[in-house]
Amino acid sequence: MNINYEIRTTVDFGKGIFALENIPTGTCIWSYKLNTNVVEYNEQQSEDYLRTLPNLSAQQRFLNYSFGKGEKLCLINDDGQYMNHAEACDANCKTDLVTGHCFSTRDIKACEQLFEDYATFSHPLFLYKLLQQYECKPEYYDLPQVV
Repeated sequence: MNINYEIRTTVDFGKGIFALENIPTGTCIWSYKLNTNVVEYNEQQSEDYLRTLPNLSAQQRFLNYSFGKGEKLCLINDDGQYMNHAEACDANCKTDLVTGHCFSTRDIKACEQLFEDYATFSHPLFLYKLLQQYECKPEYYDLPQVV
């Protein structure tokens, strides 16, 4: 994380990221660092990894916490994983789909929770098949019919 923040338990979302200082529009909140704070999986790697997980709950957690970046599924393994979802009108952060870095989209006040609209990610098509296969139904996905 590139800002002063703390992780707090929220009423609606479990854990969340809260700013400890005012953050101006355009600030890089979180930096995407491959194999440091994020791991990428292609379709075969995703399927293989899912088979190693001990139960359906762990498999669903992997899929619900992953995000799409082109044809890869990305799993954040630092505090960036606590960025919660909000509809576009309420989100105050957005990920650049080329670099993977997350930026503030408006001024954020100290003590405000950080949110991103997960529907703006470029989810790989294979993710939708896996979401259905593992009975995941996050509200932020408009799942197409997979044949």
